[in-house]
Amino acid sequence: MKPVQVVCVGVITLDTVALVEKYPAEDERVIAHEIVRGGGGPAAVAAVALSRLGIKSAIVGTIGDDADGHEVLRIFKNEGVETSGISISSTSTAGSVIIASKEHSSRAISTRQPIVQAAPNEFARALIAQAQWIHVDHVGINRLSELGVTRGSGPQISFDAGYDVEKFDSIAVDLFVPTDRQMALRYPGVDLGVALENDSMKAGNTVVATQGSAGSAGFSPETGLVTAPGFKVEVISTLGAGDVFHGALVAQLIHGFSLQEAMLRANAVAALSCSGLDGQSMIPTTIELEAYLEAHK
Repeated sequence: MKPVQVVCVGVITLDTVALVEKYPAEDERVIAHEIVRGGGGPAAVAAVALSRLGIKSAIVGTIGDDADGHEVLRIFKNEGVETSGISISSTSTAGSVIIASKEHSSRAISTRQPIVQAAPNEFARALIAQAQWIHVDHVGINRLSELGVTRGSGPQISFDAGYDVEKFDSIAVDLFVPTDRQMALRYPGVDLGVALENDSMKAGNTVVATQGSAGSAGFSPETGLVTAPGFKVEVISTLGAGDVFHGALVAQLIHGFSLQEAMLRANAVAALSCSGLDGQSMIPTTIELEAYLEAHK
C-alpha cells in the first residue's frame, strides 16, 4: 500500500447545500434548483483534493458516532482518504446548512461545530510521523503542539490561513496560504507583492496569496515573486474552492512542479471545482486536469 504523503488536520463536516435563485425573505419559501449533501471542512476538502490528484492523504479530526459521521467515513473511503486518524466524540458530527444564491453569487452558512476536538489517537500520531507534509486549517493549526509537530522537526507544514491571521507568526509553517484580503490586513496599505516578500523573507518560507478568480501570487526566497492567472469557468458555487486550492497546491509541489507552475495548476483545480454545488464533487483528477490545461493553452 502506498504510504501516506500528506496528513490533513482540522475540521470535518457533513454539509447540506441548496442552490436558490434568491435568498428567501423572512417566512418566505423559495424553490431550490438543487439540494445536495456532501463532505466539507477545510482540512477534509483538501484531503479529497490531494487524493484525486494522486497523493495518498489521510485526515485527522473529530466526528460523532452518528449517521452523519458514518456518512463522512463512507465518503472518505470512496475517495481513498485514510481515516484511521479520525477520533470519535460524544458530540455530534459538525455540519453546515448552506444557501447559495444565484442572484447574488454568494452564500449564507449556518454551522454546527463540535464542542471539543477529541484527543488524537495513536494512528494519527503514526500517520504524521511518516508523512512528507501536514496540512492544517484554522482548527488544525492549534493542534500542532498537541500532535508534537514543530517546523523543522518532522513533516513540512502547510497552513490554510482561513480565519483571524492578521497577527499570525508565519515562521511556524513552511507554506503559508492566506487570501489577498488577509494580507492587506496584515500589511495595511502595502502592495501585495511587497507584503508577500516581507512575510516570506522574515520566516524563510513560502507564502502564497489566493486572489479569487484573478489567480494567485506567491513568494519564496528561492523564486522571488511569482504570479499565476486564474481560469474562467461556468460557476455554480465557489463553496470550498479555497480549500481545494490548498490541497491542490501541496499536491503539485509534491509532484515536483515549480512554485509558479504549482500555483497555476492549483488555480485550475479550484476553478473546475466551482462547477459543482458542493465543495468536493467536481474536484478534477490529474487526468481531467491535464486535459483541461491542454485545451486552454
